[in-house]
This record gives sequence, C-alpha cells and structure tokens, in this order.
Amino acid sequence: HINAVVIAAVSAAVTAKTLLGDDKLLSAPAHELQNAPELLLYLLLGLLAGSLGVLFVRMLKMAHTIRVPKRFPQMVRPLVAGLIIAGVSIVRPEILGTGRNVVESMVGLDTTVGLVWTTLLFLGVLKLAMAAVTEGGYGAGGVFMPSLFAGAALGAAFAAVVALVWPLTALSPGAFAVVGMAATFASVARAPLTAIIIVFEITGDYGLVVPLMLATTVAMVIADYFSPDSAYTMPLTLKGIHLQKPEDIDLLDTVTVGEVMSQPGTLPPTMTAKAALDCITEGRHHGLPVVDDGKLVGILTLTDIANRHEELDTALVQDLMTSKPITVVPSMPVSAALARMAALNYGRLPVVSDNDRTTHVGMFRRESVVRAYHQALSDSTGRHMYRDRLKQRTHPGASFYEIPIPRNSSAAAQSVRDIRWPDAATLVSIRRGSAVIIPHGDTTLRSGDVVTAFGTGESREELAWIFSQSEEDTEDE
Repeated sequence: HINAVVIAAVSAAVTAKTLLGDDKLLSAPAHELQNAPELLLYLLLGLLAGSLGVLFVRMLKMAHTIRVPKRFPQMVRPLVAGLIIAGVSIVRPEILGTGRNVVESMVGLDTTVGLVWTTLLFLGVLKLAMAAVTEGGYGAGGVFMPSLFAGAALGAAFAAVVALVWPLTALSPGAFAVVGMAATFASVARAPLTAIIIVFEITGDYGLVVPLMLATTVAMVIADYFSPDSAYTMPLTLKGIHLQKPEDIDLLDTVTVGEVMSQPGTLPPTMTAKAALDCITEGRHHGLPVVDDGKLVGILTLTDIANRHEELDTALVQDLMTSKPITVVPSMPVSAALARMAALNYGRLPVVSDNDRTTHVGMFRRESVVRAYHQALSDSTGRHMYRDRLKQRTHPGASFYEIPIPRNSSAAAQSVRDIRWPDAATLVSIRRGSAVIIPHGDTTLRSGDVVTAFGTGESREELAWIFSQSEEDTEDE
C-alpha cells in the first residue's frame, strides 16, 4: 500500500500548507551532539523512554479494561473521568489540552540551571495518566501529543539529574528533551522512523541524528520485550482482532517429511553388490538405504557402485555403501529437509525415527518434495474453499475471532462449563502452545491459552471483557 500512503501523505501536506501556511505544530532550536561520551547518556535515556512508553500502553490497557458495574448508567464513566481531569487541572493546569506550549518550552531549554527534575518527571507521568483517564471515559485524548509531552519532560529531567555529576561539557536539556520525545513516541507507537522524521521536521536540523537513532532503537527493544502491542494495536487485541504480519508463508512449511516419505525398499549389508545393483535399477532408484535388523547402517547409491564397478561380483553392499549418512526425521518440515538436501547436493536422504535416530522408517527423495507441494497446495485451497462456504452460510455480522486469556484472569483454572459464555458466541477451539484442543465441558482453561470462537462483534467484546477480569474484580462484583 506504499502508493496509497505516499498519495495520502502528499495530499495532507499540501492541504495543511494551504490552510495553515508555514505554521508548525511544534518548533525547536537546532541541537547537536557535543561529544562522543554523550552517546552513553542518550542510550540510558532510550532505556528510560522505552520503559515510559510501556507504562503508558499499560495505563491505556487498564483504562480500556475497567468496566462500570451494570447497576450504574453508562454516563457515569465519562462523568467520573471528567471530574478527575478537572480536579487535577486545578493543581496542574499544564496537563490540559495538547500541551504544545509546555513542550516547546522544554525543547528550547539551553541550561539546567533552575530545573527541578522531580516536577518535570511528575508532569510527564501525570500527562500520560490523564490521557489514559480520557480514553477510559470514552474521550479522545490521543497518544501522539501525550507521548511527546512526557518524552520531552523525561529528557529534560534526565539532563537535570545527570548534569549534577557529569564532568564534561555542560548538557543541553533541550537536546535531551527532543531525543526523549522521539524515543518515547517510538516505543508507544512502534514507529521509530516516524519519530525520527518528526524531530527533523521540528528542529530543521540533523545534528542529533545519531543520538536519535540510538535512543529510539533502544526504546523499541525495551517496548517490544515488555509489551507486544503498541498503543494503536492494543485496543484491537483486547477485542480479539489480531493484525497479520505481511509475511509470505512457505507452503512446504505446512507439510512434514513423515507425510510424504516413501518406502522404496532396503538392502541388507551382506547382499552382493551385483544383486544390489539389480534391485536399484529394477526399481528405477538412484540409491537405497542399507538396513540391518531395522537399524540404518548406511546408504548405497549408483555413484558408490560406479566408483568400484570392477568389484561387483565379489564385493558386498557393506563394502561399497556410505556409512553414517545424513538423515532427516518424520517431524521435520519438508522445507527444512529440502534445504538440507540442497546444501549437500544430495538427491535422497534416509528418514529415521524421531525417538531413535538409528531406526530406519523411510526415504525422502526429490519426488517427495513434489508430492509435498501438491499436498500443501491442495490443503490450502481446501481451507480457502471451506472458509468461503462458511461465509455463505453464516450471518454477515458473525465471524471467527481469537482472544487470549491473560495472566491473573479469573477464567484461568476454570472449566469450560463454568464460564459465562456470551449467547451469540460459539466456542470452536483452544490453542495451547503449538497444540490445538477441541474443548469439552470439563476442559480446563489456562493463562496463555488462545480461545477461538465464532460469533458477533458484540460477543467478541463481551468475551474479551470476561477474560480480562481478575479474581479480585470477580470478588468485588
């Protein structure tokens, strides 16, 4: 969709230029890296910014999962949120609105003299908390400006603290505010390049390009490790909607060696080489495994025989075979077996048992790869046809969806029959690790299970709320 993205971005830029002229959302003076040791400080700032981004996403998640008891009207939620924000703004009015003026004042700082780092940090966290409260009250607080506000406050506060012990040149809190702003937004939105470009647009300078790249990369690593969802994908995940990654799936990954391996026959090690050649050529093979009492001891190929053709009348198979051949196992994906065969330039590989790597169970050949491809293609086509038939037979408002059972959920350790399933939802399966379980009434749910259900959008939201409830929430109700 890159063409559509470019067209939309250019159209938006032209429209904004026409309506607003040269006015920018934010502006800041140019900053630059003063010396190489400062990179260590920016690295530490990236760690803090990533942690702050994770905190913000978890605040938003908490705001989305809090439910008002049914005995109260829905208007209670925005009413309570408004009262909280109004009360806080009486003490700290800076948190109201976008906070644009406050952010510009922080990124424009050139000295740490007079800065109170505790106040700056408190303002940043408070801004994030009020943005989460706004979201929880069905308001539109957004995540862009709160992230920039908190990131700038974090950067300036960090510079104020480090300046007390930093022995080298004087630190510019504005520069750290700019980098902290970009790193925090990158960890919240999982958009590092966007965050860096935004800073370039704000400052109109590339003097902080290295600190920006370093801090945003570190922040992204921290955010990805502790929070798999961004602030934008988290609400979708709570509703059971999972965005698929644009990755191509190799059909041969879906078929195992055991499904397509062949049984071409075997050779005993005491058979004469001439008799073995007759067996190989009559079956139109290029090689056969050598098996002694069910155990694989080698493989004999036409190449092995050709190298010692003069000894066919007197030689035995065990004299000509290749001992300890490279093998594969039935559980291995065909794609992996094919890669191994291609790397070694072999046309066939013996298949041994998963439990005993000396027990022969079959042969994997080039013909097996062709058979695997056709099988995978057939299965894939069948799945598409099955989904199409389901769509034709079901209500337009219903669909399949997946909802994970979070840690500390009250649904964990309960049996299926004990869960209050929504009326418009049908339980289909439970995925536990790599295993798919067909559930029954006595099937016990566990934390980390992914439940697949079929139902309406309303049932998906209701089921997501049921799974999000902790044991404490259940006791309170």
